[in-house]
Amino acid sequence: MHEPQKPLSAEDLRFIDEAALYLEEPRFLMKVANLVGKPAEWALTVLPKKAHALVSDATQSALNGALYVGVRSLTSHRILAAGPRVHVTLTAIAGAVGGLFGLFGAAVEIPLTTTLMMRSIAQIAKGNGSDLADPETLMQCLSVFSFGAPNLEAMESAFLSARFALAEEVKRAAAFVAGRTAEGIATAVKNGAAPALVNLLNKIAARFQIQVTEKLAAEAIPIAGALGGALINAAFTDHFNRVAEFHFGIVRLERQSGQDVVQAAYLKAVERAKQRRRPNDPNAGST
Repeated sequence: MHEPQKPLSAEDLRFIDEAALYLEEPRFLMKVANLVGKPAEWALTVLPKKAHALVSDATQSALNGALYVGVRSLTSHRILAAGPRVHVTLTAIAGAVGGLFGLFGAAVEIPLTTTLMMRSIAQIAKGNGSDLADPETLMQCLSVFSFGAPNLEAMESAFLSARFALAEEVKRAAAFVAGRTAEGIATAVKNGAAPALVNLLNKIAARFQIQVTEKLAAEAIPIAGALGGALINAAFTDHFNRVAEFHFGIVRLERQSGQDVVQAAYLKAVERAKQRRRPNDPNAGST
């Protein structure tokens, strides 16, 4: 028999409100715009055209590397000993080194940063009761890189639409990964023998590239080189840590109270978040 599901508490509803407020509107570019003292739109205009091809290659390499490390060692207590703040510090150091080399350093820095973030995300997943030995948890950790970007579908919620778009791919990819070694998975991806996994990585990459582009745009602004790279990378990692906290917190509540109940509460929170952003709109709150 299944345990009876618990109703959402007032604390749970407050958490869902905070999640909707953060996840429904991109926040990373706003953070870095404040760091560099320039409008977000201006930051994107200074990125050289050649950087877009670099972003695509670096993002794919980053996700492949994060997957490889995840399959090999995410269940290791050794790598989970460090807290999220340690990973923020490590990625800040990586950003500082990358900042010294500008766009030329991005091909190395982005995969390194993504791997460090993957470890931080895994620890957050574990802290919310997810089982790191379950391949689906690993796929969910990778999926975090697709959240917190602009809504690409005509749906009420950017976060829920991203989850729905990845749901089947997550299950298929998890089934493929189960029981395979990291080396076996890497070989299968290289030989085109892992379509379910490649489809998932491509969907995540399409969204993750948006935020990687924003990061490189901010780093292209002539601020204090290494220091600027460190600050921007710290903000980048902190952003995905927050996204992971909200995502896996919602997954935890879904286990506790049921997916339909939690998602209905989340959609109500989305509406409240929209109203908070347009307090002077006479139509706010109308149906």
